[in-house]
Amino acid sequence: MIGFNKDKGSTAAAGDQSWRALAGSSRARVNSPKAKKRRLLKWFRLLAILAVVGLVVTGLIAALNYLKNTDKVLQVKTPSQPVERVLFYSDGVLPSTWVGSVIELPAGISMMEVDIFALKEKIESQGQIKSASIERVFPGDLKITVQEHSPVLRLVTENGSGKKTVRIVARDGSVYTGIGYKQNTLHRLPYVLPYRHVDGSYFPIRGIDRVADLLEYARNNSPEIVATWQVIALNHYSGDIDLPGQVIEVRSKLVPKIIFSANGDYGTQLDRLKYILHYIRQRGNQSIERIDLSLRGSAAVQFSSGRISTY
Repeated sequence: MIGFNKDKGSTAAAGDQSWRALAGSSRARVNSPKAKKRRLLKWFRLLAILAVVGLVVTGLIAALNYLKNTDKVLQVKTPSQPVERVLFYSDGVLPSTWVGSVIELPAGISMMEVDIFALKEKIESQGQIKSASIERVFPGDLKITVQEHSPVLRLVTENGSGKKTVRIVARDGSVYTGIGYKQNTLHRLPYVLPYRHVDGSYFPIRGIDRVADLLEYARNNSPEIVATWQVIALNHYSGDIDLPGQVIEVRSKLVPKIIFSANGDYGTQLDRLKYILHYIRQRGNQSIERIDLSLRGSAAVQFSSGRISTY
């Protein structure tokens, strides 16, 4: 009879196509390789986004730190205090008031406005100065330290009107007007007659370091002899000791002319000079016109009588 069948309302869903079977089938598809790949791509995108965010945050922090440090540097360069004192130190004889006659700082000038390089150049342009250093000592001191040339000889110069001036010659040949020296110090310095160059000029004076060595050795070993030296004549000494015939002529109270070899051993020459003076003194102190110590292995002595002897 129609409509009275036991299988009425039944469908194929009762088999493998039931809702439970479909649900189980859906979970299996999610775990497929393709689905896993999609999930990995999502994680990679998330990590990439986090990395970009991290870089942006790091950049912002670095920029803030840079601006913060820049502000600190700018604060250091703010206007400084005015110069309150100028401290002057020298290894020589210049008085502390000397520096005030050489440099002039505007009233109220700040420490950072002082051009220390220009001041150094100006101070070192003064003949008596060998070198100078200038430093800022905060909050308000300017420290100036100088090294002075050591005087070796005296030089008489004459200007166009005939006025003569005594000047100082240093070891390096520098010529300057001496300031602050005691008179007894200057009186111990012999005068110098400089070498005359081919063009007729006397400057620059070269080779004074060898003359200074002779004077220093003589003062240390024969002070009684060097005390009689009045003039150092460089007529035959150009300053180049490699040239032949370079001699230093000393004019003294004892002997009008004493000739030293400029490139010889000063100790040997001075020992020979002392021996000659002692020997002649013992034999009646005959008058001597010239002693030439520049000869190799001996010395020639010319007496006032015209006689010449070797020793």
